[in-house]
Amino acid sequence: MKMIFFGFLVCVLVFSVKSETQNVEYDKIRDLVREEIQNFHDSKILKLEQKVMKMNEQLNRQEEHIQSQTTLIEEQQSYIKVQEIQIQTHEKQINEAVEHISKLEGNAVNEVKQTQSVGVSTIKPWIHTDARDVGNISSHSLKHHALRQPVKSMPENTGNRKERHSLKKRLGLNDNIVAFYAYLSHGESQPGKHQILVFDVVKTNVGLSFNKYSGMFTAPVNGVYAFIWTVSSGTYSYIYSQLVVNSDPFGAIATDSDEINDYHTVTGSVVAELNHGDVVYIRTHPTFGIKGVIRSQDEMRTSFSGWKL
Repeated sequence: MKMIFFGFLVCVLVFSVKSETQNVEYDKIRDLVREEIQNFHDSKILKLEQKVMKMNEQLNRQEEHIQSQTTLIEEQQSYIKVQEIQIQTHEKQINEAVEHISKLEGNAVNEVKQTQSVGVSTIKPWIHTDARDVGNISSHSLKHHALRQPVKSMPENTGNRKERHSLKKRLGLNDNIVAFYAYLSHGESQPGKHQILVFDVVKTNVGLSFNKYSGMFTAPVNGVYAFIWTVSSGTYSYIYSQLVVNSDPFGAIATDSDEINDYHTVTGSVVAELNHGDVVYIRTHPTFGIKGVIRSQDEMRTSFSGWKL
């Protein structure tokens, strides 16, 4: 009986030890599973954080781009307002010039007619003169004929070309002599791309082929012409400019003072064979960026000049 009880106790003890061993292994497995799950979630969270950071960077770049575009739009709007003001000023100047020219031509016509009427009244009919007055009558007739000529040569309202030709004829200008020199009366504080520079102060215009309202030179006759243009840039500025014949870029210069606190002035030259009616002008580059200001003042001038060889 004692042996049976002892055997029972041994069985219970073995079963207890085995149960405790299984519990320890179970805890280890559970801890390993928890650790794997935690590592998996940590990697997922890390990847999500990295994606969020990339999205934030993209959003920041988009905001910077939007801000730069907004600034560019504001600059363009400001430039358009300046151009509208300049156009209105030019239109007013053109109207005043046309009125002034019309008044001058009207006064000239009236003076010629008055002089003509005086000349006609002093002529004696041939039937009331004798041989001694033939010389005087001939001189009066010649005078009358001379007075009639200016009336015929006065310009009619048939276009700027005829008026310009008539004015050149009255001033005694020759189409073979062509030369001009003009400069900007003031600088450009916000120059943009593809902008025509309007040289509004004209010092020389032999041949009357340069238009200060458009900044363009029109070739009056076929020939070979030489052109020079100078562009001055302000501090920390760079300006790319082109000489254009009709729509063809013929020459280009870069005025660069971007990296220093100083002014720079650069001059370009071109020799071109032109046909009658070809148009030559200076513009900023249509695609290259423009930064800073164009200067034109007493100590430095942004200018444009040319002449026929």
